Amino acid sequence: MDVKDIITKVAGNKEILEKLKSADINQAKDLLNKAGVKVDDADIKKVKEALADGKIDMKEIKDIAGGLFN
Repeated sequence: MDVKDIITKVAGNKEILEKLKSADINQAKDLLNKAGVKVDDADIKKVKEALADGKIDMKEIKDIAGGLFN
């Protein structure tokens, strides 16, 4: 699954996004599972890296999510 796809699926829940930034791999996997997103450890690492270094910001997430509904 693409990193942007994963982040887009949880973009509506800012609490989860914030927790993902500081969570370890197991915690992040639990958070994503609770959000209904099944991902492997490699994808979780990519998501955490993208959120941590600002590669994907909230404006970009909103743009991606908005594109899904057009």
